[in-house]
Amino acid sequence: MQPDRTLRNAWLATLESLGAPRGADTLILGPYAEFLADRLPDPTGATTPQVATLRVASVPEGATAEATGYPDGTFDVVVALSAWDGPAGVEPVVQEAVRTIKPGGTVWIGEIDPKALTGSMPAARRYGLLYRFEPAVAAEVEWRFRAADAIGIEAVRAGIREVTESKVDLPMATIESAAEGVEAVRSGIWPGTEMLDADALDRLLERVDASLQPPTRFPVVETLPWLIVRGIRP
Repeated sequence: MQPDRTLRNAWLATLESLGAPRGADTLILGPYAEFLADRLPDPTGATTPQVATLRVASVPEGATAEATGYPDGTFDVVVALSAWDGPAGVEPVVQEAVRTIKPGGTVWIGEIDPKALTGSMPAARRYGLLYRFEPAVAAEVEWRFRAADAIGIEAVRAGIREVTESKVDLPMATIESAAEGVEAVRSGIWPGTEMLDADALDRLLERVDASLQPPTRFPVVETLPWLIVRGIRP
């Protein structure tokens, strides 16, 4: 259970540093919804693949990030993380976030930061072992997460006020050994890994294993860089 506690503490510390309120009725949207809800301390309601809640008991059947099924003004906080396919999909998710949040509630909109992800050096961020050695993968990932450029604009268009933008490393996994780190990368913790052929994947995993040898100290919390836009519904 130690990895779960370590990861939970990393999330709590990160969210606290961003000013996230605790003990609030919260709606979480996107592919990380269940992952995040399971690691935060408030009771988690039922989930669908892209919708989860904290402190609200149920999720409507068939709920999606664009159409959750909740009445207007249900939540104190709405968090949407990578809950769209490309820039055109950001607007309906943000509109749904604004619709379901109470006046004065806080909206958080986040996307993986493609420039920080693909531009990182391996010595500073381990995922640089992938993107520095595989430029085709880096180019695909930059295209995949291009919606990062749209989230701030859509927040303002949706009427969100006091909009601020932060760059932050969000915790994605905790690893306890070099072998666990290798398996985490093999399973796709870094976006774009699935593009590699068998030989390229083997070379990547060799580099990962070497990077996790002594003097590395475990547990290691693996993170990804995100852009987080935060604002208030008037």
